[in-house]
Amino acid sequence: MKFRLLLFATVSCLSVCCSKKENVQPVYDTSKTYIITNYGASGNLPDNSAAIQKTIDTCAASGGGTVIVPVGTFLCGPVKMKSNITLKIENGAVLKALPYQSYPGAGTPTFKPFIECTGISHATITGQGIIEGQGSDWWTAYRNDNTLLRPAMIRMTKSTHITVSDITVQNAPAAHIDIDRLCDSVNITHVTINSPANSPNTDGIDTWSSNINITNCNINCGDDNIAMDSYSVNVHVKNCIFGTGHGCSVGSYTTGVHDLSIDSCTFNGTTNGIRLKSNRGRSGIVENISYSDITMKNVTNAFIIVSYYPKTPTSPAIDPAQDVTATTPDYRNIIFKNIIAEGSDRAGTIWGLPELPIGSVVFDNVTINAGSGMKIYFAPAIVFKNGSHITTTKGDAIITDNSAIPGINITTGSAE
Repeated sequence: MKFRLLLFATVSCLSVCCSKKENVQPVYDTSKTYIITNYGASGNLPDNSAAIQKTIDTCAASGGGTVIVPVGTFLCGPVKMKSNITLKIENGAVLKALPYQSYPGAGTPTFKPFIECTGISHATITGQGIIEGQGSDWWTAYRNDNTLLRPAMIRMTKSTHITVSDITVQNAPAAHIDIDRLCDSVNITHVTINSPANSPNTDGIDTWSSNINITNCNINCGDDNIAMDSYSVNVHVKNCIFGTGHGCSVGSYTTGVHDLSIDSCTFNGTTNGIRLKSNRGRSGIVENISYSDITMKNVTNAFIIVSYYPKTPTSPAIDPAQDVTATTPDYRNIIFKNIIAEGSDRAGTIWGLPELPIGSVVFDNVTINAGSGMKIYFAPAIVFKNGSHITTTKGDAIITDNSAIPGINITTGSAE
């Protein structure tokens, strides 16, 4: 254990190898345009699903092009994207999901996502318009029955070279954008996501695949602003703004998660800032994660790394060690660099398992100003360096089972 501690304590930010695979932008013929109103869509219709699907299918049959949603509000049920198509929602256009009461398969396993991208490649959803989920009635129904199944606004699976750009996605019944399994080369850029802070499980963007870039997005929602779940590999988040929501999270499902970078992002009023969460039945090795050049203001919990979910124990003494299995959380090589957190209620929590403590965690030039300090349990390889410090208005800076943590005074929080 002493050798492992020394090894981890000397890890620097250079050891995080987030090898970024370049996402190639879609290249296909967008000179051909197909306007949905030419295929029967109208703002006066109670359901434009058939007309919009016909437009997409016609465009696909001709080899691809651009399907245009013009200015106006168009009620619609689920539609399926096709390869080599740009769906452009123009400025002043609203593509509005049918309400809960008339959405096909609402609350049952037969429901479909609002915009489905399954088994396709080289497709784009873009424009200055709005995708409106009409989530309010879904949320009410879900609060009455939390087994209710709800659709994502945009869902991808088994798809490659997909871009979502410039649009606003709001009031989703559940997740706004879901990048599900077996996707590759996905770009989400300049997207605005808005749902109320109390809307249940309305994640902004969920990832379950590899080679994903999320850039210049503004996300306010009722759950994780971004959740990088199992099989998230080479996911890069940059220049994003997070407002209300549960943070830029890893987990809670964390099988095969590695090589993630979160850079140059701002958090304001978010419940959690940086958050890694899982439990003994949902995880495995989670490694090579870098957070850099981040500003947090009025974030309730600045840093959360926990091997328990949804709740940590009341004390580290009450949870005995268990056997280590393939699904035991095993966090390794996590770097926090050039981060300022101001006005947080709590500096945070880093809490591993007695049978498998959290591996190397480095705070490099990190400033935390919070009401209360940071709890650190079963994390022997944690290091504070380059002036990293914690200032609290009450109590010790760090509450821990370690007698000393390199680089910081656990009582005053000053750098050492």
